[in-house]
Amino acid sequence: MGPAELAALVAREADAGVAGALRAVDAAGILTVERVVGRIGSRPASATVAWEDVVWQAEVVMLPSGTVRDEGSLPGEPAGRDAADVVASLSVRALRGVGARWADLLAERGVRTVGDLTATTPATVSSWSRLRDGGYAVQLVARARTCAGPWPSVDPHDTRTLLEVSESDPGDVTGWPPGSRADAPLLWGTCLRLRAALDDEVLARLRVNGS
Repeated sequence: MGPAELAALVAREADAGVAGALRAVDAAGILTVERVVGRIGSRPASATVAWEDVVWQAEVVMLPSGTVRDEGSLPGEPAGRDAADVVASLSVRALRGVGARWADLLAERGVRTVGDLTATTPATVSSWSRLRDGGYAVQLVARARTCAGPWPSVDPHDTRTLLEVSESDPGDVTGWPPGSRADAPLLWGTCLRLRAALDDEVLARLRVNGS
């Protein structure tokens, strides 16, 4: 069994074991178990540290008994607009490779935002591909679609930029706000994916909490 398989096994067992141990606390009405987050070890601190010497951790998120949670949002997620909405509302100029000329060409076709370009139908993309510079237009659609998709759970107090998260280590979340730790690899991967599609100056001003 390799390190990855071991990590997955420990994650499953830790999640099930900790959750089971807390059922008695939950049933007693002392605390309401909101969710259990299994955090299964950072990468070894150095090449000389064996896997069995890595410190394993578990994080438990609870609410005081009787607390009523707003069902409109999940723990760790800011209410209202999230980063995915912000990215979709950006001008097409935010995409890598879109200058004034391409912004004007796309505007002539009714495409002004990243979301507009993401929503371009396959038939339209196919028709563009047959035009002069159509192949480049298809590349821009591909970049816009890279920006689409659901956003991971993010702590509302997580004010890091997309650029900062893309350059961080999701295996070491000790400095991350608590609500951003559960989906750390997914959040990192999302920011890394956006780095391929958006200009760095845009990434440096957009924050993962949607602000």
